[in-house]
Amino acid sequence: MTLTLPDPYTTAMLATESANRDQVTDFVARNGGSPELVAHTAALRLYLRVPHFLTEWIGDPPLRARVARALALDIVAMKLLDDLMDDDTGLSRVELACLCLHLHLTALREMCALAEDPRSVTDLLEHDFTTVCTGQIRVKSHRARDLDGWRAGASTYGASFLGCYGALAAICGRATGSVGPARRFAEAFGTIITIADDLTDYDRNGERAGNLGHLMRTGAVPAAEVAALLGQLRADALDAVRERPAALGLEAVTELYTTDVLDRLLPLHTVP
Repeated sequence: MTLTLPDPYTTAMLATESANRDQVTDFVARNGGSPELVAHTAALRLYLRVPHFLTEWIGDPPLRARVARALALDIVAMKLLDDLMDDDTGLSRVELACLCLHLHLTALREMCALAEDPRSVTDLLEHDFTTVCTGQIRVKSHRARDLDGWRAGASTYGASFLGCYGALAAICGRATGSVGPARRFAEAFGTIITIADDLTDYDRNGERAGNLGHLMRTGAVPAAEVAALLGQLRADALDAVRERPAALGLEAVTELYTTDVLDRLLPLHTVP
């Protein structure tokens, strides 16, 4: 059975993604980005879409749209930083560096303006990105050899990264009572996405060392353990969603993304 999102939810999600794309690509073009970099940012579908998921806890539609746009600016900034570190896009490293910094500073100004307490934004970013950055340094020098090692790395560049933006969405949306569940949903969902990226990057980018798909194909990580992890992450995400009923649209999102990994990606790397 093919899972789909309800039509009204899909329409709203794609509208958010489109508005975020227009904002980001316009920003990049106005500030010196090449046509190639503009096209690159326009193609970042999930990065432009995920702010719609993270802002489910915000009840005021205009405020939710503003928060989603601010999050999109910063999430794309961090994606450009990742592209700069990996150096695998063929894009100008100068453009990537300059636009990353400009996007981040603009997003930071917007998020501080939205939050009731601007210091809560800067404190959260400083705390969480200490984890993300030190985790990235370690992951590059200490490649995972088993599932525990892989999860330790993913907890920084997947869970903590998206968890930070989940918490920021609630803070900037003045829904401070939802910071906890928003972070817990985002951490679980972020790890599901990280699993999907690793399994896809095995073929797409030829990743091997520390790649989850490679660990599965070499027998270091049984597929059953990855499936069990996905089941736990799905349960964690759903528990967080159900804690705050305003975000029940995320139940279908969680099921759709988790099932896609289980049914489409996991079998490609399963050792008989």
